[in-house]
Amino acid sequence: MTYPAGIKPWKIKDFTNAHENFTQPLDEDQSFDMFLDDPSWQALNQLSQYNKCTENFQWIIQQALEKSMNLRAMGSGWSFSKVAVSEDSIINTKRLRHKFALGPDNFDPDFLAKGGRPDNFRFLQCGNTIININEYLEKQSNPPKSLMVSGGSNGQTIVGAFSTGTHGAAVFKGALPEMVVGMHVITGPDRHFYVERASRKVASEAFHQKLKTQAILDDDLFNAILVSFGSFGIIHGVLVEVEDKFLLEQKLNRVPFDQDMMDAVTASDFSKINYRLKFPWNDPDHHLYHFELAINPHDFEFHNPDKGAYMRTMFKVKYRDDYTPIDTVTEGYTYGDETLGIMQSILDRIKASAGFLNRLLVPQLVNSLFNLAYSRPEDQTGTIAETFKNTRFRGQLFSAGVCLDRKDIVRTIEICLEINKDIKLAGVLAFRFVKGCRSKLAFTRFPESVVMELDGVDAAINHQFFKLLLDQMQQEGIPYTVHWGKVNRLLDKDRVNYMYGPERIEAWKKQRSRVMAREVQQLFNNEFMQQCGLDTYVPFP
Repeated sequence: MTYPAGIKPWKIKDFTNAHENFTQPLDEDQSFDMFLDDPSWQALNQLSQYNKCTENFQWIIQQALEKSMNLRAMGSGWSFSKVAVSEDSIINTKRLRHKFALGPDNFDPDFLAKGGRPDNFRFLQCGNTIININEYLEKQSNPPKSLMVSGGSNGQTIVGAFSTGTHGAAVFKGALPEMVVGMHVITGPDRHFYVERASRKVASEAFHQKLKTQAILDDDLFNAILVSFGSFGIIHGVLVEVEDKFLLEQKLNRVPFDQDMMDAVTASDFSKINYRLKFPWNDPDHHLYHFELAINPHDFEFHNPDKGAYMRTMFKVKYRDDYTPIDTVTEGYTYGDETLGIMQSILDRIKASAGFLNRLLVPQLVNSLFNLAYSRPEDQTGTIAETFKNTRFRGQLFSAGVCLDRKDIVRTIEICLEINKDIKLAGVLAFRFVKGCRSKLAFTRFPESVVMELDGVDAAINHQFFKLLLDQMQQEGIPYTVHWGKVNRLLDKDRVNYMYGPERIEAWKKQRSRVMAREVQQLFNNEFMQQCGLDTYVPFP
């Protein structure tokens, strides 16, 4: 077969994700590798190369249709779940990293008339990683800029991050999808669209023409695509909103989870804990940006100052030069792949005893990990790139996320502690507070969301703990969602219906049919979508 310039065969028969917790078999030698440094492209400017990539994506979709192969675009492979993989063929997009600063002609006149700033937007190709974007914004942009929000670790590509609902803990700002204002989506061998919300038109007709596409301005379609984990075709480029470079002044300390804390976190009334914060929560010069609590379930009691939670707050301040940057190589980060693998084997082997050894060993291991992970200086200052770099625990990981309404946090912690009496969690609980997202299938779907993360080693007891937790929450009628990009093998049609409701799911499927032919939808389905009941065709409107 003759491949167009910018594509070469990717000769693989399986794909292992970045965290090495699954390997997906593929049709042998049927995947595609895309790149920008083809010799025939060197005379082309970046926009022309970008448009060539659009044509190449469409060519690949046509090949997949002719061979009846399922297809997905793949970035960093950062997800712990198989939400974004295909069973047949994948496209390596990691080298597609063009970045565009945009002049005023690319913006809608009304948007500019209302004070919109062109320098606060970037158009980014799908292969850019968050780390790469941060580096570009902070060190190469003039004036220096920052992403508005960030997840805890940033190896994901921009599209992989927002389309699986990566969240962070920007308590008043929102998750990563909230900084996206436009998406260039390829939905067939001869179809591609630029999509924005009608309620916030940003780009101009001239910008649409540069992408050689037509625009669809529609809130429902935009909100359906925003968190769709690769099922709407290929999101080739995204228009993201950025802001002037800033610093985050963080403080980490252990505090009692007492009545003041309960009132603060359940009602989002941080005035209740002002006396524990580095600055008042509503200080105009020190904006409360990030709020997070971490709990060791083996060393925690409500109202006990000696067994409290670790509280990490970050206050956003104007950038200045006179600070000591964060040392990202923190002493004590000693657990690598080998050690965590050994821990996993030990924990799996003792599962059968589920008693004496379990109760003795697991808390000791977790306490050791917890102390290492939180043995950091109490006060640190850094840019968003300096602050969010390394994942706390590394190796063979278990990482699950459950989002709930903040009013339900205390009862959910109580459920975790009850389960932990018999099934010892080989990890920690972290609670990250974040503003809700408007996407149809948003992970952070509650207006006042809190994400409970269960992080630890990939051991069978953690999967057992997670199932008991979800089952008990559902039995008590506590609304929740499960992170699309983390451990989520428990998701099925019934559980997804509980999370979002049949009407919302049907509306999402209709938007899919609006821009994708039935046969192309089938192309971008995968086993995960079938498992969740998200693969069925529902005509639009």
